[in-house]
Amino acid sequence: MIDKGSQEYGAMGHDWTYSGYPICAAAALANLDILERENLTQNAADVGAYFQQQLHAAFDAHPLVGELRGAGMLAVLEFMADKEDRKPFDAALKVRPKVSAAALERGVIARAMPHGDILGFAPPLVTTRAEVDEIVGIVKQAVDAVANEVIGSALAAQAI
Repeated sequence: MIDKGSQEYGAMGHDWTYSGYPICAAAALANLDILERENLTQNAADVGAYFQQQLHAAFDAHPLVGELRGAGMLAVLEFMADKEDRKPFDAALKVRPKVSAAALERGVIARAMPHGDILGFAPPLVTTRAEVDEIVGIVKQAVDAVANEVIGSALAAQAI
């Protein structure tokens, strides 16, 4: 029947390894039990609000950061040459990869997003306030280091 339907209507996907298998369903239920037992959604709400607060405190006025957006435990920093005009950096400066690499060198994995100079964060639901302080502190060091390099390069180019 699937063969006939595929010939008539095109390839038909079926029998995926994650679709309704008892082991996968048991794993999903175990995950839901952990979320409930360890109160991870409440932790994510509480620590997520703190995460947003700390990010805003560290980056709202930062010269490299054009926009900070997020909710709860998800956030992105978008780097811009001109915040008011929303002017991006020249791609040759490689701001996003440099910040991502600088953060990684210091022990924080931040995802370099593919569309623009955007760095994304999605810490685990078990993250503590102390860990948020550490994450934000390290990322601030990384962004500051790249800002010094980029701003220094821009000032040098203007002087020529």
